[in-house]
Amino acid sequence: MAQALAALHDRLVPAEELFFTWLLRVFGAATLAGCAWVDDAPPLGLAALLISAYVGLRVFSEFPAFLSVAPFQDQAMRIAWAVLSLMLLTLSFASVAIFVDRLAQFVVG
Repeated sequence: MAQALAALHDRLVPAEELFFTWLLRVFGAATLAGCAWVDDAPPLGLAALLISAYVGLRVFSEFPAFLSVAPFQDQAMRIAWAVLSLMLLTLSFASVAIFVDRLAQFVVG
C-alpha cells in the first residue's frame, strides 16, 4: 500500500508543478485584468481584453504539456486530466478577475 501511494505521489509531482506554476501566472494576469476593468476608460478595457486573450492562448497552448504529465496510463484519463486542469485554470482566472473588480467597486462605490 505504501509503495502504491509513493508511486502515485511520484507521478503527481510533475503535474502539480506544472499546474501551480500556471496558477500563479493566471492569478497575476487575472489581477491585472480585474484592475483594468475597474476604470471605464477604453484603453484599460482593451488592455484587460489583451491580457485575458494572451493568457488564455498561452494556457491552452500548454495542453500537450498537461497531457504529458498526467498521472494516468489510459489515454482517455490523460485527456480528461488535461481538460480538467485547463478548466480549473480558466475558472481561477475568472474568479480572481471578478473578485478584484468587485472589491474595487466596493471600495470606490
